[in-house]
Amino acid sequence: ATTPMATDGGIVPGGSVEMAHAFIRGLLASDSFDRTALAGLHDFKFEPGRCTCRFPVLPHVQNRYGTLHGGCIATMVDVISTAALVTVCGNPGVSTDLAVSYMSPGPGSEEVLADARVLKVGKSLAFLEVTITTVKEGRLVAKGTHTKFLVGGADKKTTTATSKL
Repeated sequence: ATTPMATDGGIVPGGSVEMAHAFIRGLLASDSFDRTALAGLHDFKFEPGRCTCRFPVLPHVQNRYGTLHGGCIATMVDVISTAALVTVCGNPGVSTDLAVSYMSPGPGSEEVLADARVLKVGKSLAFLEVTITTVKEGRLVAKGTHTKFLVGGADKKTTTATSKL
């Protein structure tokens, strides 16, 4: 299944939890880098403007120190924040800026929790943030920010999301 996006670079009005589920299903079913890097993502929870999920730190995503690889974390920030965006905006946009601050290691053989939130959807830009913590101790592993250009514009002038999770 694929996400119902416009093929002409335009937008699909609105966003929804169903669109976010379809986005993740399509990504994890595709033959892509994202699928390879993020195989094992599970326990997705969506609400407007928010996506959370868990990720096991298995050997294929560990660096030479046996902890979660920074590139995998950056890919998680990209993908999970986009899933949160799709819950409120039918346009997944394209990345203009992605930054990650690495706070502490994500231990091998444990799980991390990614929590993505939409901060603001404007006329042509969306601002997103992600925190990644250890499930076991709740320790902050990384914090990411992500800006997306909404090709063709957003479906609404300005949207802000408030989470109840």
